Amino acid sequence: MKNVSYSIIKKLRKRTGIGILECKNEIINTKGNIKEAIFNLRKRGIIKAEEKKINKTNNGIILSSIKNNFGVILEIKCQTDFVSKSEYFKKFGKKILKYSIKNFCKNINKIKKVFEKDRIKLLNKVNENILINRFYYISGKNIYSYVHCNRIGVLISAYSKNNYKNFNIDENILKQIAMHIIAKKPKYLTFKDIPKETIDKEIIIHSELTKKLKKPVKYFNIIVKGKVKKFFSKLILMEQNFAIDEKKTIDQFTKENNIVIENFIRLEI
Repeated sequence: MKNVSYSIIKKLRKRTGIGILECKNEIINTKGNIKEAIFNLRKRGIIKAEEKKINKTNNGIILSSIKNNFGVILEIKCQTDFVSKSEYFKKFGKKILKYSIKNFCKNINKIKKVFEKDRIKLLNKVNENILINRFYYISGKNIYSYVHCNRIGVLISAYSKNNYKNFNIDENILKQIAMHIIAKKPKYLTFKDIPKETIDKEIIIHSELTKKLKKPVKYFNIIVKGKVKKFFSKLILMEQNFAIDEKKTIDQFTKENNIVIENFIRLEI
């Protein structure tokens, strides 16, 4: 059936909610038989998956893995805490991690495409909406991963000032930094990593707040700058007080250990 009537595709789409391309393929496969097309779609679990799309996924797990100087962190989501703690849900996540590490995968859309059949199969098994929600990677020699109760995860990379390429950093140092990131929730590595538009918005906000203080005009810009810096210092990793030793900052801690943090990713359900 080469020529497919759009009206038939539209009719199938209206009855199932499935995407146009999926409808077209099924109409071709069934030679225009809508009843048979719906039967096939139901048999494959696709209609059920489409129906579940609207269900909110407020639960899930964070998983992470590192191999061959390549680290990945993944968030998969579901509807209930019960399913998030199930072995088949965790197994689904681990399968994605294994594939990602083996293929040095950097694209979540590719992962979604590869595991769509597995996702629908799991969705039909647990009768809940399942999402591959977020996926990030980091490459480098010194990568460390820390996941807390499958709810919060951190992926971090660093290098030694002494020997960038060959020096292995003590994992305990990276673990302490990762635990700090879990607890203190930084959004940026340094001030330079903050988008200009984000800084501009805060300048506007603190300018308006400073006007209400009725301070001398000559101190206005200094006060605003100080307030903006104070606001962002709570969100910048290198500026934060070290969670394990509040007397020093992360910047001081890394300098003491002669390391440089290259990048970090923090995910929380």
